[in-house]
Amino acid sequence: MGGGIAMNFATAGFDVKIVEQKQDALDRGLAVVRGNYQRSCDKGRFPQDEVEARMDRFHGCLAIADLTDCDLVIEAVFENMDLKKTIFTELGQVMKPGAILATNTSALNIDEIASVTGRPQDVIGLHFFSPANVMKLLEIVRAKDTSDDVVATSMALAKTINKIATLVGVCPGFVGNRILFARQIQANKLVYKGVLPWDVDAALNAFGFKMGPFQMSDLAGLDIGWSKGATTDNPIRDRLCELDRQQGKNQGGVL
Repeated sequence: MGGGIAMNFATAGFDVKIVEQKQDALDRGLAVVRGNYQRSCDKGRFPQDEVEARMDRFHGCLAIADLTDCDLVIEAVFENMDLKKTIFTELGQVMKPGAILATNTSALNIDEIASVTGRPQDVIGLHFFSPANVMKLLEIVRAKDTSDDVVATSMALAKTINKIATLVGVCPGFVGNRILFARQIQANKLVYKGVLPWDVDAALNAFGFKMGPFQMSDLAGLDIGWSKGATTDNPIRDRLCELDRQQGKNQGGVL
C-alpha cells in the first residue's frame, strides 16, 4: 500500500522518501514499484526513460527520523491502533513544525491517533483505495482538531496527484468502507446459507459492479483489519488468514 501511495507522488513529479524497517523489505517494495511502472511502459503509456525518471524520485530510508525535512508524511502500516500510535508519537517528535501528519487508516479513529502527537492540528486522514496508484477516490478525513490549512492543502494536493477527493469526518469506515461493510455483511450471510462466493460476485457483476465483495477482498487482502490469532465477526476470513490464504494476488484468498 505504501508503495502504491508513493507512486502517485513520484508520478506527479515529487521526490518521495519511503521508509521500511529492514533493507530487504525496502528493496522488495521498490522492486514492486519499478515493476508497476515497467508494465505501464511496456503497454506504451510512457517511454522507458520515464520509468527511470520516476524511480529516481524515490529515496529509500530505514528510519522515521530520516523524514524530518518532509512537508507531508503518510503512514501506511496495517490496521493496528497501538502500532499507529507508536509511529505518530515519533512523528510528532521528529517532524518539522507545520508538516502534515497523515494516516492511511481505512477505519480507525483518527482523533485517537492524533492525540499522541502533541500537534493534533497537523493530523489528517488520507485514505487511498487499493491499488493506491490506480484507484481515483481519496477520502480526506478531517479529525476533531485538524486545522483549516491542513484540510485545504490536502484537498489541493489531491488534484495535483490526479485523485478525486471527498472530505469526510471521523466515523467507523468513513464513507467508502462504511458502505462496503454493509454489503459484505449481506454477502457473508449468503455464503453461510451455502451460496458460493463466486456466485455472489457473479450476481453483483451482472448487476453492474465491476468487482464483487469477495473479488475485492482478495485484491485488497483478507488480512486488512485482522491480526494473528484474532477472532472477528467473519470466521471464514479469520480461518483463511490463519491458513495464510490472505490475498488472491498470491493465489491464496477466497477465490
